[in-house]
Amino acid sequence: MKQPKIIKAIKITFHSGLISVLVFLWVKKALETLPDQWLFFLTSDATENVLIAGVAYVLFYYAFTFRSIWLKAAMISSLGLILAGLAALKDYRIHQLISGRSTFDYFSSFLGIALLFYLLLYFISRIDEFNRFKKLERELAVAQEQLLRNQLHPHFLYNAFNSLYSLSLKNRPEVADYILKLSAMMRYITDDVSLEKVPLSKEIDFIQKYIAIEKLRFGTDASIDLVIEKDENEEVFIEPFLLIPLVENAFKHGFYTNAKDAYVHLKLTIKAGELVFEVKNSVAEKKHFQHSPRKGRGLDSLKQRLNLLYQKDFSLMIRPDSHCFRSKLTINLSK
Repeated sequence: MKQPKIIKAIKITFHSGLISVLVFLWVKKALETLPDQWLFFLTSDATENVLIAGVAYVLFYYAFTFRSIWLKAAMISSLGLILAGLAALKDYRIHQLISGRSTFDYFSSFLGIALLFYLLLYFISRIDEFNRFKKLERELAVAQEQLLRNQLHPHFLYNAFNSLYSLSLKNRPEVADYILKLSAMMRYITDDVSLEKVPLSKEIDFIQKYIAIEKLRFGTDASIDLVIEKDENEEVFIEPFLLIPLVENAFKHGFYTNAKDAYVHLKLTIKAGELVFEVKNSVAEKKHFQHSPRKGRGLDSLKQRLNLLYQKDFSLMIRPDSHCFRSKLTINLSK
C-alpha cells in the first residue's frame, strides 16, 4: 500500500532533522576541542549521541532484519561492546581509571538513550500503519452503517406487502393507488438509499407516501398527521432511511396492535441547522395471547447508526408508558 505524501514528508523531515542536528552538534564539538583534546571529544555528549543514534539505526533497520537468530545475536553483541567501550573510555577520562561500577553506570545510561532513539524510530516507521488502521476503521464503520441501513428494507417491504395483501382481499379500488405509491417508494430505496446523504425533502416525501399508504389501509379518518416546520428555502441533507424506523415503530404500536382510538402524530422541525423529529403514538394494552417473543430490531439498528454517524451530535429520547409511546430525535446537522 502506498504511503500518503504527508506521511512520507513526516518521515523524511524527522530523519533528516534528527541526523542534521546530531551531526551539527558533533561537528561543532569537534571544532571546539580538536586537535588538542581527542579524549574529551571522543567522550563528549555530542559524540555519544551520534554513536548511540547510529546504534539505534543499525538495530532497527539492519540487525533485526536478519532471519538467523545467531546473526541477530552477533550484531546486538557487537553494538553492545561498542557502547561498553565508550562507557569505559568515559570512565577513564573522568576518573583516570576504569572501574566496573562507574563503567556499568555509563553503559546503562547509554542503553537507556539508545532505547529512546529506537522507540522514536519505531514510532515514526509505524505512522503509516496508524494511518491504515484509521482508514480501515472508517471503512468498517461505513460497512457497518450500510449493513444496518439495509436491515430496514426487508422490514419495510414486509409491512408494505402485508398491507397490499389486506387491501386486495377486500377488493378495494385504492389498490392501484397503493401500488403506484409503493413503486415510488421502491425507487427511493433502490436509487437513493445507497447514497451517503440525500436531501431531507426526499426523506420527507418518502414518509408522506408511507403515511398515505397507511391511511389507505386504516381509512382517511384515521388519526395520523405529520407536521413539518422548516424554511422552504433551506435544504439540509441527512442519511437515507434515518427517520423511517421511528415512523415504522409508531405504526407498529399505534395501529397494528389497536385500530380503535389509535393515533400517530409526527412533527419534524428544522431550525438553525438542528433537526428535531418528534413521534407520539398510542399503545394498546396487549392481552396475554398477543405477546410475542420476537423483539424488533428497528430502534436498535437506528441507535447503532446514529452512534456511527453522529456520535455526540445527536440525542434520542424514548419514553414508553402503558398508553403512549414518545420518541424524540435531535441531530445537529450544522457540523
